Amino acid sequence: MKSDAPITPVSWRYPLERRETAAGFASRLAALNGRPMRYFLREMCIAPRDVDRGVETAIRTVAELGAADPDLLVRFTPTRLDERRYEIADEPVDRLSINRTFFRYCPRCVAEDVAAFDGPRAARPWLRLEWTIDHIRSCDRHGILLEDATPIRRQFEPFDFAETMVGILPTIEESSERAIPAKASPFQAWIVDRLEGRRAPGNWLDDLPLYVSMTFCEALGVSSLHPPKVRTGDFTALDWAAAADEGYRIASSGEDSVRILLARLNDAQSGTRGFWGLRDTYGYAYGLLQRTVADPSYAKLRDVIRRFAIDTVPLAPGTDVLGETLLEQRVHTIRTAAKASGAHARTMRNLFVLKGLAGDGDGSGLRDHRVTVTSGEIETLVDELKGALSTSKVLAMTGIPLPYLRAMIACGHLRTVTGSNERAYAKHRFRKSDVEEMMARLFEGAVAVDETAPGKAEIAEARHAAGCSTEAILGFVFEGRLSWKGLLGGRREYGCLLVDVEEVKRLTRSEPGKSGFTKLELAKFIPGLPTASIDKLITAGFLDVDEEFSPEARRMVPVITRESAERFKEKYVSLGELTQTHGLHHKQVRMLLRRSGIEAERDADEIGFFFYDRTLANSTEYIM
Repeated sequence: MKSDAPITPVSWRYPLERRETAAGFASRLAALNGRPMRYFLREMCIAPRDVDRGVETAIRTVAELGAADPDLLVRFTPTRLDERRYEIADEPVDRLSINRTFFRYCPRCVAEDVAAFDGPRAARPWLRLEWTIDHIRSCDRHGILLEDATPIRRQFEPFDFAETMVGILPTIEESSERAIPAKASPFQAWIVDRLEGRRAPGNWLDDLPLYVSMTFCEALGVSSLHPPKVRTGDFTALDWAAAADEGYRIASSGEDSVRILLARLNDAQSGTRGFWGLRDTYGYAYGLLQRTVADPSYAKLRDVIRRFAIDTVPLAPGTDVLGETLLEQRVHTIRTAAKASGAHARTMRNLFVLKGLAGDGDGSGLRDHRVTVTSGEIETLVDELKGALSTSKVLAMTGIPLPYLRAMIACGHLRTVTGSNERAYAKHRFRKSDVEEMMARLFEGAVAVDETAPGKAEIAEARHAAGCSTEAILGFVFEGRLSWKGLLGGRREYGCLLVDVEEVKRLTRSEPGKSGFTKLELAKFIPGLPTASIDKLITAGFLDVDEEFSPEARRMVPVITRESAERFKEKYVSLGELTQTHGLHHKQVRMLLRRSGIEAERDADEIGFFFYDRTLANSTEYIM
């Protein structure tokens, strides 16, 4: 429809309201002049479809009919850009972000409009732009949720706002009273500011298109407040409103705030089983970025989540992360590091703990596929383990008996890649160069002999003859304390290594004897000390434990150190010793001590016997 006749404003009209849309303004003009909007537009040579799509010439014609500011009406009327986008106030929005077949309304705003204007009741309310934006669900002015309206939908025409009000107005007071309260929404206030052209310095979202920011805030809020696989189809308006405000709170503060949320979602994933997937970790927000991976407007958001995921999640090379393929693994778990190195997962877990790479992961009982470490921290170890030798391979390579190899490891004569020297039964791994270096030290200075001479024997035989420990004789060999070593037949094999038995005996006898106490010995050394209480004293820190060589056992044995035993005996006196010294019943001694205000150092139920500060106890006068 087109006419070259000049446009004259209609006689009956309302002034244009702030953020009133062209369809809403045209509906008011039509109702005020007693006509349905669809007829009114055609009679004024305006195609209803052009108003529905926001064609600028049609909007300006509607403005002229109502003597309104055409630029203002154009600014706040959604204009179709293409199949997917509309534009409002120079801000691009998704097609689905504009409600073109229905609208929401605030019953209290409608009631105020009815009271504020004259004319037909249905023509008095006016359509706010916010009521047609899907992301706005409440009226911040009145603090209530918006109500849904279901206008008659006619093909190729915008809905008739005034016509819909005819059915709503009779119950508007009841609707106002039963309205659901809703908190003021910073998210919605920010949307209005963007439409008004206001941007806040430092708001991380304000350099993004509005449709990107709005959808991301909602998605991020869903990820923050709900499990990754939540059914958003079951959400209420309040659920979406809460998610939008939560997402806006996080995203508007900047990248660091987003990363804090992502770290929390990583932590939540740590207690789960199975494959560590990004969608299962970051939830609805990650799904949004996957669906929009072809849209360059989301690049800033994708980059933040992609970088964080690559830096913190054990993703295998070749994984697609929001449109980019990961070329190398940046983060390992115990399981992936074990697979890459060929080591057992338990070995790798021990390595993580030993090298301080597991953080709190090991102590919290996390599974092997949830304890993470960056590849830079573990890369060297993984490379070393790839070519490392197992204990069984070292045994086959050297011919050393297993007990002696374990002793060599424990005494530090053979280094391990796994740093497990102190754990005798650990799954050790060894560099081949370390094994060869150890064997070279073992044979260092050895002379070739054709046959075994009297008094010369292999290491095991010499140890038994001298009555020394495995650790001691290996120390003699590796520390260069033996003046003679021989190689039977000149072969550099462990079984061909000979030592002088008499020399081993002499060195053994010159070794310092055991100075510490066994439990039985300690019970005799400290009067009144029950053997059953010794472990409790050790645990409580009163006594220290060490290992010393026992000539009787011919091995290293655990002992209570003499220093700690003497320190305890000097500082404390047992109830048993006091009864023996003073010839009193133990109840009498305890009564006299209590009268003097002297209490036992520890609860007897905890330690198993009574003991007191010796100085205080000796100062008490025992008078019958």
